[in-house]
Amino acid sequence: MVAISCESRSGPVNPRQRIETIDVLRGLALLGVLAINVVTEFRVSIFEQFLPAGRPAPPFDRAVETVLMLAVDMKAFALFSLLFGVGLAIQYEHLSTNPHRALLLFRRLIALLTFGLIHLFLIWNGDILTEYAIAGLVVLPFLFGPRWLLSCGAATFLALYLAMQVWSPPGLFPSLASLQGHVLEANQVYAGGSFGQVLAFRVSEIPVIVPLHIYVFPRTIGLFLIGALVWRSNALRKRDRPLLFLTAISCTGLGAVLILLTLQLLF
Repeated sequence: MVAISCESRSGPVNPRQRIETIDVLRGLALLGVLAINVVTEFRVSIFEQFLPAGRPAPPFDRAVETVLMLAVDMKAFALFSLLFGVGLAIQYEHLSTNPHRALLLFRRLIALLTFGLIHLFLIWNGDILTEYAIAGLVVLPFLFGPRWLLSCGAATFLALYLAMQVWSPPGLFPSLASLQGHVLEANQVYAGGSFGQVLAFRVSEIPVIVPLHIYVFPRTIGLFLIGALVWRSNALRKRDRPLLFLTAISCTGLGAVLILLTLQLLF
């Protein structure tokens, strides 16, 4: 929850105390996540996206997918993760005078984990709530430390994430042949299986899904910590518009340069 005050109540804050800008950014991030999921994740098997395309997509579809991949894809997830870290820091501060602050925050993350596991096993294997809850539990002790600890933690986890992209642990990700077999079985089970068969298949998918989360887990933690650091630095509360504008322009410019470099590598 997003609030300006630092009261010790454990319940919802007054709607007038919410920072609407953060809520708007969170909505935009979710819109971007939805757009990417429509293109890549919402499949009978989420691993279908890793297989070679059966037939070339129409030019317009390829253009839309290219724009989404370059301009929205990981940026939407990154923004949402960063804002989740902001939310954790706000909740931590909101409970500043509550003697049970750590327990309350832990309980909220366990509740999120419970909903995530229900979603993962019964609704959709592309669930992200489980990863966010576990990452939140990792970040929770950092909230009780100073800002330099948040900075060091963020740098460490993001460096680990980058290192894993270059030096991937061998055997972590399944082979192309195993993915093809998994997608074929998923199409059969989800199309005509009973509830018990579908549930059993969902459980069997978990070991295949875990590597996807392992790859991005350090990144999620790092962004949570950056979000907490941003809130703790008062940048969002001072409403220093020139500073925020300069930061936005600088980051957008850097992102545009990286996108152009990526386009040159692709084409």
